[in-house]
Amino acid sequence: MAVRVKELPIRPAVENQTNLGNWALLTTQSHILRSQCKCNGNVQCNHCLYCHTLKIPDLPEMTFDRNTLTLTHTKSGCKIHLNTLDALKLVDDKQDLIKVSYSEEWLAKRQDSSHIKNTPKPFDWTFSTAYSGTLVDSSSHKISVNATTEEPDREKLMRRDKILYHTEFVMFEDELADNGSSKLIVKCRVMPTFVLILMRHYLRVDKVMIRVQETRIYCEDNWDYFLRDVTLREASFNELNHLQTSVLYDEWGINEHLRVLKRDLDKVCIENC
Repeated sequence: MAVRVKELPIRPAVENQTNLGNWALLTTQSHILRSQCKCNGNVQCNHCLYCHTLKIPDLPEMTFDRNTLTLTHTKSGCKIHLNTLDALKLVDDKQDLIKVSYSEEWLAKRQDSSHIKNTPKPFDWTFSTAYSGTLVDSSSHKISVNATTEEPDREKLMRRDKILYHTEFVMFEDELADNGSSKLIVKCRVMPTFVLILMRHYLRVDKVMIRVQETRIYCEDNWDYFLRDVTLREASFNELNHLQTSVLYDEWGINEHLRVLKRDLDKVCIENC
């Protein structure tokens, strides 16, 4: 006799909102995206939304579709929104970027990997994304982005003030069929005078390369703008072969051993339409 497994209901995402001066920080967190459609022809479920929106042939093993962060300028309604769907939209759906950039290392790795051999069509199976947040205008105001030399207040960052709110969550994660790791995470903390957000994509393709993109968002309570710092670091395993294994596989400690390929520091301002 077949055993029927009772389908567990979808739990609502856990929300938290923290207000600070001109800003409101909202986070939502929930379980991973279901692997099958559950809408039965009714309102489109998130599984269908992801499948119909994204052009890549596969999703990360763990995709947290309802883990989000939104920083809103309360006077204008303008916001920056961090979400998994928009991050995956920037994954290349036409070519394997590791093959292009590290051809010799990739070919050597490919001989040992049925996962890479059996990819149904060329796409970036490492789920690399240059995502740095989704900027959203309001009906009365718009967002402008300009390069700047202004930096966050280091003295404030170093002070041991009381933490009003902090959290950390994963947006997606994939072990690349035991070929490495691809992980997009978000951390944030709200202090008495500022908000600091970190979104970090860590990519390690074993025996090939390590790449880290970090997006830091900083704003003070009385500002009508925020600073966004996007830094891309990378190194091949050949460049890192002098490191001990414990250092090489330290997801956070590896930063200081990677080359800085690019850094963009922007001032994101709110303007009247």
